[in-house]
Amino acid sequence: MKKGLVAILICFSFVAKAQELTMIEAVEKALENNYDIKLIAGNYEVAKTQNSWGMAGMVPTFSLNINNNTGLQDNSNNPASFIPGVVLNDNLSASLDMNWTIFSGFGIRINKERFDMMQAQTKGNAVVVIESTIYDIILAYYTAVVQERKLEVMKDLLDYSKDKLAYHQMKNEMGVSTTIDLLEFENQVLTDSTNFVLQNLSLRNAKRNLNLIMAEDVEILYDLSDSLKITSPNSTYDELREGMLANNSNLKNQFINYELKELEVRAKKSAFYPIVTLGLGTTPSVGYFRLFGDQGFSANTNAWSHSANINVRYDLFQGWNRKRNSEIAVIQKDLAGLEIEKLQMQMSHQLRGNFELYQTRNKVEIMSFKRVENAQKLWALGKEKYDLGIINVFNLNDIKLSYQQSKLSYYDRLFELLQTHYDLMRLTGSISQQYKIEENFDK
Repeated sequence: MKKGLVAILICFSFVAKAQELTMIEAVEKALENNYDIKLIAGNYEVAKTQNSWGMAGMVPTFSLNINNNTGLQDNSNNPASFIPGVVLNDNLSASLDMNWTIFSGFGIRINKERFDMMQAQTKGNAVVVIESTIYDIILAYYTAVVQERKLEVMKDLLDYSKDKLAYHQMKNEMGVSTTIDLLEFENQVLTDSTNFVLQNLSLRNAKRNLNLIMAEDVEILYDLSDSLKITSPNSTYDELREGMLANNSNLKNQFINYELKELEVRAKKSAFYPIVTLGLGTTPSVGYFRLFGDQGFSANTNAWSHSANINVRYDLFQGWNRKRNSEIAVIQKDLAGLEIEKLQMQMSHQLRGNFELYQTRNKVEIMSFKRVENAQKLWALGKEKYDLGIINVFNLNDIKLSYQQSKLSYYDRLFELLQTHYDLMRLTGSISQQYKIEENFDK
């Protein structure tokens, strides 16, 4: 049974050779490979391609039509016909037509501005997705780092328990060790082995999640080289709020949506103007004529016609629909303004909560670190006193559990502080600015 336990520990303690990965490198891989980013980039390309004067209606349209008509008419029994007999007509014609909207109540210019805004909106949505991906990859990276540090704690405690178990087994064989110490360390090895195995699974899950966001193969292994320490400037709430109102990506997108609603108001009001179109056309045609019979004959025909027209259309009355549509557009614009105010209010509350949470977690992290320092000293002192026989194995186990809990708790508090730090960065648009998302988007 002991040999089987040793085999399991060796299996889970084996660390395959992996390449190092920093947090910045993880972000770069995610920006290059993440599927959500690829999808939103494709949507942006569609909006960018669509944004043209041709789509807005400024460019005239040309159409080419080719038509061939063949007819056979029997006028043998038709006394009213000028050409009695059987007549064959074969006519080939082609027409080239141009249609151009000269004026549509400023609708063409409004359409172009709408395409500009839609492209900006799609870009804004893409920035939000990229920013969210960067945020997710950072947290996933540091989650894996935390699980890795916890695994190191479990391994150190397991190594100590294994050493003590081997020591008491040797003493037991010599007849100078108590059964209580031997059994207690056997239980500690089993407990520490269980904790190590479960923690190793947590680490592997965390790294798989990191690989998923980076769109890397599930079997690829990375050695995470960054530490958990963060450096953040001491900013006041007012400074953070000012940055949030100026740089938050969701808020920027809401302003773009408001501008689109303003364009919609102008588009509805353009229906009160007339629409002027210009049409030009040219139609060449060639034909063949033949009369069958004793006095039959044949001839070729050739003709070319040109046309030009200017059309002015104005709807005098549409059942007050134009007025209603304009009023609805104004209401929708006002609602978009309310959405901005609502979002600003929600984000201000969220920022205040995260700001105070960060300050609190910063204090908790400092106290938790002090607790770890004390627990480390107690653990070292406890091991020394146990070796001297001053305390028993149960006292030692209590000190060990206290050290383990304080160490694991410290890593949790440190990660919570780090998470709140990046929550503030995300709210204030600092992530987008730090990684220059908008500047590098079209490159």
